[in-house]
Amino acid sequence: MNKLAKLEIAVIIILLLCIGLYLTPYFTSSFDKRRAAKVCANAAVFTSKALANFNEEKDKKASIVAKETLEELNTLDKNPFDKKLPAYVFEKPQTGSILVESDDKIQTITLTGFGRENVILVRTVIKPPSFVTYQKYEDKK
Repeated sequence: MNKLAKLEIAVIIILLLCIGLYLTPYFTSSFDKRRAAKVCANAAVFTSKALANFNEEKDKKASIVAKETLEELNTLDKNPFDKKLPAYVFEKPQTGSILVESDDKIQTITLTGFGRENVILVRTVIKPPSFVTYQKYEDKK
């Protein structure tokens, strides 16, 4: 192989690396968006299950419903950011987890879903028979 062919191959490899570096943010940002969407979906699943539990027994306390729902769903769902961590927690939330807080006095359950760098992605307040959800939307640039 002559020197010119080696130089051409080196230029092609450098060009491919540059294109790869240019496109990397596009692929990683869509991956993070899918993870954030999974956190929001986990919050919606918890909300549906908690409301179903409240409908089964109307006099059940919010803390009992929250505990039962959390235990059941942690066996089914995983944290989208770290599969070793639980998807739902009662304290010390981490990236990708949903913090579950209950208040028996006013019979509510509050869910707070966290994304990368513990940014709040979704917050849901459940007060049977209804709920309110707030989601963080990113502006498209």
